[in-house]
Amino acid sequence: MTQATAEDFFRPNIAELPLDYLREWFGAAYPAGGVNQLIWAYLLPRTLEVIAMGEEPDVNGIELSLSRFDTGNPGHWSAAQWSVLDRFRGQFLNTAPSRHHALDETLCMFRRGGWQLDDLLAQVLAMPDEDIVGRLWQDWCDGFGAYGYVSTTNFWQTADAARVRDFYESDALRNRLESIALSDSAVADIAAKASDLVSVIERAA
Repeated sequence: MTQATAEDFFRPNIAELPLDYLREWFGAAYPAGGVNQLIWAYLLPRTLEVIAMGEEPDVNGIELSLSRFDTGNPGHWSAAQWSVLDRFRGQFLNTAPSRHHALDETLCMFRRGGWQLDDLLAQVLAMPDEDIVGRLWQDWCDGFGAYGYVSTTNFWQTADAARVRDFYESDALRNRLESIALSDSAVADIAAKASDLVSVIERAA
């Protein structure tokens, strides 16, 4: 980072740390093994706040926002700290479709931050009908309808990219969406969007 930013970095209260400062920190070099836990714990509340506002602390993409430390490992935190972090993960992953980031990007962010991929994908399957349909339709179909495509970020690590792709094309996800599309109790718009998503998955598979 610039010398001026480095010299002023710890002057503001962490809650008031300028976004430009945080982005310079994310753009600066750091050890290949990750950053010191004390520094990460200091910056993490402000980082989570920025993410929650729909901003990207790392200008390369939200996917890298939690990757400098094994944030998703409960062994690194006290019970109270982990409760806050995992609650943030649960709430942010379930955010409404009006959010600024694609569901796949958000999944990638938490996975690269150390959360278990199986747990993240299970949370997607467990989302309420309106949320899972709304978020996937926004990411895969908005503007294209049933002619959309399964969109994934390039930031997935190789092994995870294959597993995530398999999940998006899986019988489990397709069956979940089919049940919504055919449900007598589903809102018409949600049922129609679920049907679009089933078509996208079938074509991708």
